[in-house]
Amino acid sequence: MSHDALLALLKAKGILPHSSPDAFSLELLTGGFWNRVYRLRCKESTCIDWVIKQFVKVAVNPMFPILPTAEYAALRFLEGRHCAPQPIAFVSESPAGSLLVYHYVQGSAWNGDIDAAATLLARVQQFPLNAAATNAFRKLPTDPCALQEHAEEMLNRHLNSTSETVRQFRPARPSLSDATLVKPALVHTDCGPGNMVSSPDGLRLIDWQCPGIGDGLQDVATFLSPAMQVLYGYPVLTDAQEHQFLDTYFFVLGEQSLDRQKTRARFHRIRSSHHYRFAAYCAMRMQDTASSDENTSRLYGAALQAELNLMHRLLS
Repeated sequence: MSHDALLALLKAKGILPHSSPDAFSLELLTGGFWNRVYRLRCKESTCIDWVIKQFVKVAVNPMFPILPTAEYAALRFLEGRHCAPQPIAFVSESPAGSLLVYHYVQGSAWNGDIDAAATLLARVQQFPLNAAATNAFRKLPTDPCALQEHAEEMLNRHLNSTSETVRQFRPARPSLSDATLVKPALVHTDCGPGNMVSSPDGLRLIDWQCPGIGDGLQDVATFLSPAMQVLYGYPVLTDAQEHQFLDTYFFVLGEQSLDRQKTRARFHRIRSSHHYRFAAYCAMRMQDTASSDENTSRLYGAALQAELNLMHRLLS
């Protein structure tokens, strides 16, 4: 769909005011893996500086599905809490597909502030869930066995030496379940550094396209994942940075001392299963794109190796 047609659609839906055709500028932004994202600005005033997210229909991603309605629900749930973009409108169906409109977050890519990232994730997970939020989002696997089974499903898509290499790092299944210790929280699931914006008003988490209700520690493991850092063009976090992140996260979480110790211990019990699933995902994506996109395949190969390096350290 052309820029003019997209603007006309927004006007027809009552989202944009009717004005001269050249009153607005539409700029295609870069950085997203899947969807088309535009920045919409009004040439005559600063009252409109929005993001228009046009969701594309692609094969279902087993790790990061595209869920337009859930993204809008997440922005509505977090509205006014200063941790995500402010929503404006959502169009579930149109000639351009699903469209999400929200205020543009002024700022730059995450600047490496470890404490700010840990604080942001802890704050999001502190917000109590209501019935509407519980019903709006998918339920995420929280048990290590379920995480590992999901990993196996992805590895089974390509039965070769790469998948077998990953399977050598499969963690031992815990003898006891921690399910009763999990406090359900809104989980971003894709909270790599590329989805964090350092704004003048603080760090913001964007691209809520695949949220769910689950264990907040999933987002912790996601951010600490070497694969996620590599995929977004950042260096793998050092041991010192990882310890700093965890110290800040568990402090901001605000639990009592004993509960904080239990949550931290639980994270160290389950994190290998999260990283195993990330490794399986990278192996799958590396092989999915091997013949169609060599650069992407190499990127996922590098991310896989970084994840396996961490798995080796954890298992030893």
